[in-house]
Amino acid sequence: MVQSGREAIVLAGDYAYIRQVETTLKSLCYNNSFFKVYIFNQDIPSEWFSTLRPKLALIGVELIDIKLLDVDLNPNWTAGHSHINYMAFARYFIPKYVEERKVLYLDSDLVVTGDILHLFNLDLEDYYAAAVSALHGMTSLFNSGVLLINNKKWKEENLFETLIEVTKSEWENVPEGDQSILNIVFNGNWLHLDGKYNFPIGYDYGAFCLNQNFLFDIPIDPLPLVLHYISSDKPWRTYSKGRLRSIWWFYNSLDWSDIIKKSQVDLDSQVKILKNRLNAFTLTNTQNLEHLLELVTSLPDCHFNVASYTPMGTGLLRFGQYPNVTLYPNVMPVIIEQLVKTSDIYLDINHEFKFIDVISKAKDYGKCILSFDSTRQDVVEEIVFPTDNCKGMIEFIDKFTI
Repeated sequence: MVQSGREAIVLAGDYAYIRQVETTLKSLCYNNSFFKVYIFNQDIPSEWFSTLRPKLALIGVELIDIKLLDVDLNPNWTAGHSHINYMAFARYFIPKYVEERKVLYLDSDLVVTGDILHLFNLDLEDYYAAAVSALHGMTSLFNSGVLLINNKKWKEENLFETLIEVTKSEWENVPEGDQSILNIVFNGNWLHLDGKYNFPIGYDYGAFCLNQNFLFDIPIDPLPLVLHYISSDKPWRTYSKGRLRSIWWFYNSLDWSDIIKKSQVDLDSQVKILKNRLNAFTLTNTQNLEHLLELVTSLPDCHFNVASYTPMGTGLLRFGQYPNVTLYPNVMPVIIEQLVKTSDIYLDINHEFKFIDVISKAKDYGKCILSFDSTRQDVVEEIVFPTDNCKGMIEFIDKFTI
């Protein structure tokens, strides 16, 4: 789990929805700064994160890649609606991957039009979350697109397990996917927020069809703080019927340089953009790499390149969420050649089969080869550390100079 003094915000989506995720993120960053944002996903490439991180750091935003692998997320959980993606259920796992006591969850079919970080000042008391009543308060239920989550309470009650179990038994019987499940489990124990924090602008056409024209009298000038394009009438479609389509396109079209320029905060002395000092490489045919997690987390300025000739299992793929790790499953020999040449250190830390030809090539190129006594091989000379002394290897790498 990751912990920070900054406010925690969670978005979720898959790579097919990356345009929408980034539009929501742009709107958030255009109007807010100094927060941490977790992106829950299963397939967004690490390059997307590594490209954005230095840009977001300039406005005090930390970007965290959370890969939800080996979890109970069923692609069939759509409630029969094409616009409900199963990744919406990813919010269930917030207490497993986020440490902060309060977490703001945002759907990725909405845009933020102003400062919303003041929501974190709310006292959630013993409520599961703070939310806005669905459909302008015409129902006793809440809309789950904006949730200020009492993460402390969710953890204490193992709420994600309850949510998963109820979803498994009820997903085919509920009308609105995760929103229905959350309302069932919360059972009314939620704090009401003003409608400006989750304005369902996407309901326009539904209101028109049902002759609920009084809803069009609700003021939208100034803009609500969150515009939520609910229903299938999305503004990014070729044609849509609702109002304020242009607001979504405004944020979608923003360049990150525009967002950075807008920020008036001087972050030079407050934000450190970490650059790689060293490159380490290892080739493996197993997920069992000795002390890889300790090495990666203890040496943030060392970039770890991990390759395999075969597909990687989830235990190894999970390392893709770290900004100083690049994974190369199904790697080609030409890429291995390049990685050996450009590395500073070869880490012989995989158990089982050894690629002696690659390790020998690293030695021929004059690379430093490090190993543990439980992973070493006796063909090529290595610097060997006791397996129970990972700290020793960490200190060696930390002091290593090219």
